[in-house]
Amino acid sequence: MPIHVLLIEDDDDLRESLATYLTGAGFAVRAAANAEDLAAEMTRHPADIVVLDINLPGADGFDAAIEVRQRAGTGIVMLTGRSRQADRLHGLSLGADHYMVKPADPAELEMVIRNLYGRIKGLSLPAPDAEAWILDTKRWILASPGGVGVPLSAAERHLLERLLQQPGVPVPRIELIAPGSRQDADSTGRALDVLVFRLRRKVELACDRPLPLLSARGIGYVFAGTALIRHE
Repeated sequence: MPIHVLLIEDDDDLRESLATYLTGAGFAVRAAANAEDLAAEMTRHPADIVVLDINLPGADGFDAAIEVRQRAGTGIVMLTGRSRQADRLHGLSLGADHYMVKPADPAELEMVIRNLYGRIKGLSLPAPDAEAWILDTKRWILASPGGVGVPLSAAERHLLERLLQQPGVPVPRIELIAPGSRQDADSTGRALDVLVFRLRRKVELACDRPLPLLSARGIGYVFAGTALIRHE
């Protein structure tokens, strides 16, 4: 089940770009330009995490944080251009779990949301295995043998889940692309190669070790390492 995120940001371009990124990362995102109808919106569409700007028309982000904090089990990330320590302390005192200053890296925001969701729901990474890479399908995280967790997009999760079902066995390229992303053969192949390249780079940067995901000539890709899949 995806993490449900409510993004409240009055800058149209930033709201659209963040919503697009977070949706691509596998979140279920609803976006709004103000917090005027926050209570009604959260009643209709409960959110796991609310990402709040402070400088909003009408009720500001501080007022919105008070409203959200009345709902147990909802995390608050303040994402704002206000960098003064007084604003940061005020936001945290109202119950914000994280306070991020713009411009923020969308990938960092993604990780903050995933980690916050895990803490709220009482989830934890699987205990690290001395040798195995572990795919946590519930939290959409790949844990390295050293226990470092890497958040995954929907496409990355699909790719790894298929590969880790049979470590050491080459998997055809077409099976590694999420069904909704399949187009013509050429564009699908290019998209897969880009996905694999970016995933390898992301994992190596986060874990300081290469991901054992290798090309299988004439077939597709193979996961050449010990792996486990956890669904709980």
